[in-house]
Amino acid sequence: MRQRSPWIVTGVLAFLGLAAVVFFLGQREPSGPLSELAGDWNTGVSVATRLESAQSAVGDGRVSAALHMTLEPGWKTYWRVPGDSGLAPMFDWSGSKNVQSIELLWPTPRAFDELGERFYGYKGDIRWPLRIIAQDPNQAIELSLKLDFGVCSDVCIPTSIRSSLSIPAGEAGITAHAEGIEVAINQVPVQASEANLRGGVRLLNIKGYRAELEVALFDADPIPSTIIASGLKGVYLGASHPYEENSLMVSLEANDPEKLRGKPVNLLFLYEDGTPGVEGAFLIE
Repeated sequence: MRQRSPWIVTGVLAFLGLAAVVFFLGQREPSGPLSELAGDWNTGVSVATRLESAQSAVGDGRVSAALHMTLEPGWKTYWRVPGDSGLAPMFDWSGSKNVQSIELLWPTPRAFDELGERFYGYKGDIRWPLRIIAQDPNQAIELSLKLDFGVCSDVCIPTSIRSSLSIPAGEAGITAHAEGIEVAINQVPVQASEANLRGGVRLLNIKGYRAELEVALFDADPIPSTIIASGLKGVYLGASHPYEENSLMVSLEANDPEKLRGKPVNLLFLYEDGTPGVEGAFLIE
């Protein structure tokens, strides 16, 4: 049912994984060892990060890369919406050189229920794919990242790590990191319109500043196990739970819930089988 967006399936091939980069560069897939192009590992409490490139040089100016993070067992970090508590990562690329733009893609997070609260994030090994456009394709790209984020086990620790990577100018070949970056791209949520996921959102059970959103899905198979709701400024959006056969309910708190009717809410649907999530904006009825 769910399919990759046309951009990811056929789009700008320099931003894709191993097979697409090989095709884009007009090369046969190399039979020997692939080159490495990655920065040094930089460490914090129970975490390490580095920048990796899927290609060996800047090429025509469009570069596929990733931020790679590893977390020790029992530790997690957070998605862009952390949940009931936690710190959303903040990415500062201002120290980079010869960069026109950097687009960071968020892999599908997991939902964690701990101590009566729900969190959204990652454990273990994570890559955030990067789509980079050079200002001048004939010059090297110097990536410089200051990452402020939280890592959490029994306690949560604010952490700051710097990572850097130099990508030389020249004709681009693929690197040993291209396959891992392709896997990460395939974990980025797809849009609801592309997945043909249709549904309606109703505001129900208003009691003072509390209410609920019923998310009813039409002809969905499978039904998602979890919904992460976001995008309503000043509104607390809580954990989802199953409601009726084809719907889930999301609790909320707002100064005046009635004023939410007609506003869009962003919904990310997660699935128990670990497939990429589906994301889209829906109007509240």
